[in-house]
Amino acid sequence: MQLSDKNECKSITAEEFKNLVEILEIGLPRSIAVGVSGGADSLALTLLLNQYCQDHSIRLFVLTVDHGLREKSKGETKQLSDWLSSWDIELHILKWIGQKPIANIQDEARAARYRLMGQWCKDNEISHLFLAHHMQDQAETFLIRLFRGSGVDGLSAMKKNSEFPTAQKSNNFPKVYRPLLGVNKESLEKYLLNINQKWIEDPSNNNDKFTRVQVRDLLQNNVIKGFDAARLSSTAERMQRVRSFLEEQTILALSDYVSYSDFGYASLDLNFQKNLHEEISLRLLSKVLKTIGGRDYPPRHKKLNALLDTLKKPKFLGKTLSGVIMFQVSKGCIIFTREPKGIPDEINITKLKTYQWDNRFLMEVGEISGKVVPIDESVVKYIVRVIPDIKERFLAIFDHHQLRDRVLPSLPCIIGDNGKLILPDFLLSELNGANLDSFSAVFNK
Repeated sequence: MQLSDKNECKSITAEEFKNLVEILEIGLPRSIAVGVSGGADSLALTLLLNQYCQDHSIRLFVLTVDHGLREKSKGETKQLSDWLSSWDIELHILKWIGQKPIANIQDEARAARYRLMGQWCKDNEISHLFLAHHMQDQAETFLIRLFRGSGVDGLSAMKKNSEFPTAQKSNNFPKVYRPLLGVNKESLEKYLLNINQKWIEDPSNNNDKFTRVQVRDLLQNNVIKGFDAARLSSTAERMQRVRSFLEEQTILALSDYVSYSDFGYASLDLNFQKNLHEEISLRLLSKVLKTIGGRDYPPRHKKLNALLDTLKKPKFLGKTLSGVIMFQVSKGCIIFTREPKGIPDEINITKLKTYQWDNRFLMEVGEISGKVVPIDESVVKYIVRVIPDIKERFLAIFDHHQLRDRVLPSLPCIIGDNGKLILPDFLLSELNGANLDSFSAVFNK
């Protein structure tokens, strides 16, 4: 659903906004959060949401991030707070603390905003975070990614609802909702003018050293028919449908050709190459590498292509990519294991009961105190003192010494404050009769 183009500028109405929210199927949350900067788009979203929440008995939390990058930021935050107070809305101010970047400022500030708002929502058990990206933002994102050579996924730009961008495979971060992606920015400004609400103009929006500002100028000042925000936004939406189809096909392919182990490794049936379209093959490899490597982002397309070409050769000699070691222990099957390099040496257990270890294992530690470390050679030596034949038992679990030696250093264990070794339950359950304690750990497949 799109409201207005650059030839027709009407104010968005509360009823139109209600319809846009209902399309998102947000369910019946008791509370939601919205990010606001003080600019026209986020301020309009906040006030529209405020009315929507009042009508639906939902509590609204309004979040802003003070980046501390400009001298005027503190005063602007105060101004925003005063404006919202006049609407009986409380503003929660999140401050970006620490050293600020001197390069790549906009991207770093964006990452900080997401990190701070996501953590606040997680801490306060808010599962819905609304953001004010609109039609022009969508068009700009599409063009930026086009210029960078992105494929279908990149050109699908932003989704109306999506997983939190920096969530590490955890259900505790909020989902992100963007109801205004089909709405022209001018419609939001018109809405604010109609209710006599001022807004803040960010001077960085006019700084042409930033790529997004350059792209914005290109969109606004070109004379090419059809080269406008509405057309590009529509194209991005069609790309999202293509991406959705490809992702569905990839899920089917994963179930047919990939087997994930509770021990954090994967086995790939090499028959995938002759039975799958090349695009699905690349996506399959990307997904496996992300999962086993605990990465938030896949390897670059060029490296994935090179890996696929390598796997087509008669003899696979092994490869390491994106924190994953790949090797062959039997004909027609490739093993993917986590590369020990990059795994945290140790993590101290604090008061938290749940830990995401290496972005791969969800650990429930309960009342245990101590530190989480990988099962390296020193840990194995400790276990040998308790279970002298442990290496033989491990070999029985993994079937092959190469698999055993690659997988064990990629698994977590706990050294208690009393020096006692505690193993993950999935491993201890295979060591029949072992006189050791365990904790719950689940691999994020």
